Amino acid sequence: MEENIDHICEECRTKTAIHYTNGDSFFGPRLRTINHLELGYSKVLTNPFTIFLELLYVFYKKIRGAVSRMIAWLFPRRDRLYGTDLDSAVVGRLTFAARHELNTPIHGMKLELWARTRLLRQWRKLSEGYSDNDGTFSLPFEVRSVRNIRMAKRVHLEISEITNVFHSETEPPKPHYTLFHSIPLSKGEFIGMEYTVGAVQLAFWEYRKDAPTPRVVIKDHDEDAPEYYTKGRTDALIQQVIPIELTKLSHLERIDLEKKKMVKDKLTIQAIQKAYPENLTVCIEQRKPGYTRSDAWFGERMMNGMNKGCFVPDAENPSQYWMHYFGICNYAANNEYALPTASVKYALTSKGLPIPIEIHLVGQLDAFNTDPWQSRIFTPENAEDWLAAKRVVRTCGAVSTEIDEHFTGTHINTEQYAIAAFRNLRQNPVAWLLLPHLKEASLINHSADKLIIEGYLPTATALKTEGIKARTRDILGMQDWYDWHPMKPISEAHSYAKAEQLFWEIVGKYVDEFFAEHESAIKQYWYEIAAFSNDLVNHSVPEFMPKGALDGLSGREHALALQRKEYYCALYRFNPDAERVTVNGEIKAISRITTARNFAEALPEDFDRLKSACRYAIMTATFLHTWINEHQYDDLGEILYSCGGLRFGSEKRGVIAPESDLSIAPDLTRSTQMLWFTNLLSRTEYGFITRNEEGDVNPLFIRLLKEKEAEFTALGVDINAIESRTNI
Repeated sequence: MEENIDHICEECRTKTAIHYTNGDSFFGPRLRTINHLELGYSKVLTNPFTIFLELLYVFYKKIRGAVSRMIAWLFPRRDRLYGTDLDSAVVGRLTFAARHELNTPIHGMKLELWARTRLLRQWRKLSEGYSDNDGTFSLPFEVRSVRNIRMAKRVHLEISEITNVFHSETEPPKPHYTLFHSIPLSKGEFIGMEYTVGAVQLAFWEYRKDAPTPRVVIKDHDEDAPEYYTKGRTDALIQQVIPIELTKLSHLERIDLEKKKMVKDKLTIQAIQKAYPENLTVCIEQRKPGYTRSDAWFGERMMNGMNKGCFVPDAENPSQYWMHYFGICNYAANNEYALPTASVKYALTSKGLPIPIEIHLVGQLDAFNTDPWQSRIFTPENAEDWLAAKRVVRTCGAVSTEIDEHFTGTHINTEQYAIAAFRNLRQNPVAWLLLPHLKEASLINHSADKLIIEGYLPTATALKTEGIKARTRDILGMQDWYDWHPMKPISEAHSYAKAEQLFWEIVGKYVDEFFAEHESAIKQYWYEIAAFSNDLVNHSVPEFMPKGALDGLSGREHALALQRKEYYCALYRFNPDAERVTVNGEIKAISRITTARNFAEALPEDFDRLKSACRYAIMTATFLHTWINEHQYDDLGEILYSCGGLRFGSEKRGVIAPESDLSIAPDLTRSTQMLWFTNLLSRTEYGFITRNEEGDVNPLFIRLLKEKEAEFTALGVDINAIESRTNI
């Protein structure tokens, strides 16, 4: 019996595994860019004539690109300095352009002085250098080279930034610089020993002032952002998303027609489910009806599925464990969906798998009893209610995992490291280590604001947008690199925790070897580390419920707050006793790496603290994000099995009802949006460590991961599916 079900589950995992194919055709449907994705009607082109016009535009862009490459070939920028008598200099100072940062210098930016000849329009590099720690720069050049009659009237002061780092087996890392800002200068003004451009204020990786968490300013996703998706990333998403996008559009159009009473046959949840790719639970149910609703499957997925929950030993019986999913709490919520706080008590089988033995739900479960503190306990003895309670837990777990661990714990958490890194790391080799894993996080988070935080979740779950934003701030207040460690397995069957430990060991070895190889340069440019640390800490959210925060609470509020604090410390491996920095009266969540502006003044432990912070940032952007993303469609791809929110319905039993009661299930619009959403997150992937599509992953990291491939395979992990960065 058990061997049979294990065989069925493994076959279904293989059958429903996601594969990436290119189904592009000349007149097939097209999506212009990632940023044209919408929760409702995305800007997908389906009309053949419109597609033809789009193809003409694409062809025009290709021709334009070819012409640009031809011009670059005809008029190359050779890396050779012209002039020997450096008798003058262009001087100035780089600062951030935001009003509150006008005196904040931008250090380590690459600057070059270029001129062109009149006749053949050939480029001549006159000078190059970097801004100092205080933002000042001085680019020495030969005046005669500029004022020569053969040179054009204008000289160009170009400021470039690192946008990528490329790695190879045989050569040192190669930072890729992109022009950020160009200042034209008239050569007629080059008459003295010094030409001053004054303070150059750059709108460079600015922090938003209107966000509850550290976020970067993005004015226009396509044309005015601090970074942009690579072409490969954009192409991959467009190719992968089109089929599910067309499915969603057909459902929304059908729903609109039904509202207008223009069709007789109504769309059903079953029809919506069938239209999307088969997921793991649907496959298993077809082979073994009822198994995915069993206690055994419930426990296995809570241990090793998308939710990968934290098991806290019971105070009275340490061989049993508790897992908590906190519901509405004090966050802004609507009155349509249930989201109680769900606590599950587990016992372990002889094979080490958890079996639920008790479920506690605290909060509103129906439309009639609105008491937020009402409590109900469920056990397997009442089979029908037990099935319903497990479904409620799955739903609460899905919301908690998506908002708390996926969006906040990986996406937003990664972005705060990305902003600090791109603002400060350029000459220090730590840039080569971190930037490939931190790029594009800010872009996808910007899209998520519209699609998820302000779009899907407020309409499909109990939390309103303002409630979600407040919750993300609180959860981010429990994320810190200091003293973080992987989850401890509670049994041999705890494959997720074992895989997390294994990957953490690999990242540790990778970081150690990288730091050993580049130790001298890391110490030489230590100022960048201090600036990186300062930005991380100063823009960090406050610690969630620091010492003394619970003193003003009493009774049930105090008990809930204390329970959340203790559980979050275990779930996120957050050390509440760590020494933290207070800024403007707030105890910051992120620990400081160093206070020294040069390594000679650093504390003995600062070098290792930097290694720990880098290790944590890479872990968050890669493995921790990958696990949730990869398993979303497995555990959140069947509408009636688990969803974003169960509606209260019209019956007094509320959500403690069988799956046949569709009044508590998501409506048709939310049902197709849910499957579109989970497919989008699980299927539109690009940028993997071992595949190294863009050559930006360090070969050392790839080699260390491949050396452990057999061990990962034994744990059910495909190393070729582990992302190199947080992307969607």
